[in-house]
Amino acid sequence: MARPQKRFNPILSELIRNIVWAQWNRMGLNGTGGINRYSVDIESALIASGYGSRLDGRLYEGVWAWLQRYGSLVNAERLAILISQRNDEWIARFLGALLENVDSSQWKRVIQRCKKLCSQSWEETPLLINAVRGRWRDKDIVMSKWGILYDRLTPSQKMQDHGAILCHNLLMRYRYLYGTVIRADVIYLLSASHHSRLKREIDCLTSVRLADRLCCHLSTIHRIQKDFEKGGFIESVGEVKKKRSLMSTWLVKDLSFLQRHQDYDFGMIDWIKINALLSALFKLNVELEVNQNEAILKTRIQEFQTDYFPVLMYHEVPVTRAYGMALGPLEGYPIGNLFEMVTEILWLFYRIMSCIIMLRCRKCNKVFHSPIQGSISSMKNSALIDNQIICPHCHFRFLTNKPDFFYYDGLGSAQGLF
Repeated sequence: MARPQKRFNPILSELIRNIVWAQWNRMGLNGTGGINRYSVDIESALIASGYGSRLDGRLYEGVWAWLQRYGSLVNAERLAILISQRNDEWIARFLGALLENVDSSQWKRVIQRCKKLCSQSWEETPLLINAVRGRWRDKDIVMSKWGILYDRLTPSQKMQDHGAILCHNLLMRYRYLYGTVIRADVIYLLSASHHSRLKREIDCLTSVRLADRLCCHLSTIHRIQKDFEKGGFIESVGEVKKKRSLMSTWLVKDLSFLQRHQDYDFGMIDWIKINALLSALFKLNVELEVNQNEAILKTRIQEFQTDYFPVLMYHEVPVTRAYGMALGPLEGYPIGNLFEMVTEILWLFYRIMSCIIMLRCRKCNKVFHSPIQGSISSMKNSALIDNQIICPHCHFRFLTNKPDFFYYDGLGSAQGLF
């Protein structure tokens, strides 16, 4: 009889690949997985590409091309800090090889940080987990130096139009304007939080949350926020005690440069934690593929849930009570049920994060699945008839180039799509 994990292994792999692609599609690449509709974290997305590329070599080529075009927008110091915090040798080897292929002189300090995390000797590893060693024709010399086997290639230039990329990325626009500095990122997070709906990101306006998100010293955030307060852009909320002066909460004023438009972020997600979850899920998935001991597998799932999975609860993903109880004493639950619950809730998170999953008919007010699932290519390839979408309930035809239909964001509210 087939082991339960065999059935869920490709599902989890697709989930990881889609969430990583959704981040990079938002930043300008063209790939599968839809487009992330929430905040952007460039450096964290680079970390995530280390394991996303193991499932899809096109991501490696795309990120390489993206760095050639937009590498000046990457905060190299923050990237080095994130690499050190992850303390993951594969991430260090992958990014070291990638950055050396892009431009070894530009990324010298980050490459040096990667080398410090690498062991003295390692076994050569194919970039793709489903690759066979005998397939390599002309190996990439730089990647081989980092112990990674992959064909030598020219990076794919499958990127969106530059204007479209900037239109959908407020963080990238701020970094073009103000440089790859913490101040630009603080402006971005404060402005994105200012327009958050039905989420708890208002807490990210505290100095502590911002410092944690940006991996910098608390006093740096406090100094920047004080400057913004003096300039009249933000104001502190409530009475601030002297002992807690560095943990105050700030309210962003509704200024003209913070006005919302259709491409604005729906809200914020802590991508550092989410991408750490994806890395842990990748490792768990690989172990589940080869390990046949059910007791060990249950222990690994328990460790995964304790260390990583509760992070989803902080982003309004509706985790059911039965799910929370099920991962307590694991002995009474079949391994297949545990896999099913983990994949179900992670897929729900992915759909909310990166897909326009439903449409609400303006005429009959009923909700139905949309043929448009987050990406431009899906709009072109979807079952549209003369730029129209037909409601399956009342058969009313909606024109896609007019504000005649709504999207349903899965969180209980409907907004105009165009």
